[in-house]
Amino acid sequence: MLRKGAIDASEGRKVAIPFNMRNGIAICLGKGNGRWLNTAPHGAGRIISRAKAKKQITMREFENSMKGIYSSSVCAGTLDESPMAYKPAGEILELIKPTVEVISMIKPKLNIKDTGE
Repeated sequence: MLRKGAIDASEGRKVAIPFNMRNGIAICLGKGNGRWLNTAPHGAGRIISRAKAKKQITMREFENSMKGIYSSSVCAGTLDESPMAYKPAGEILELIKPTVEVISMIKPKLNIKDTGE
């Protein structure tokens, strides 16, 4: 079966669900929830398009959101990847409770992305 935007969350299956550059990744165990077709989301998902992110998010906002995480990739070329372009991690964690058990969160200390330069 193929479910767009989803990963296999069969019972006991270890999965990683990435959020954004700042919030990192949730390491989870699948619950095998048939109502979710034994799946979970493959990531946080965008709340604004790449084009809108580049127009609406300022460099100052982006820089402030990444405080405490070393990155040479916080620049105009990656504005569309800023944390504000994605759904909030807390919201996602709440919504995925029926399909996975979160065993740990991995918060980035270093983030590297292609800057497009």
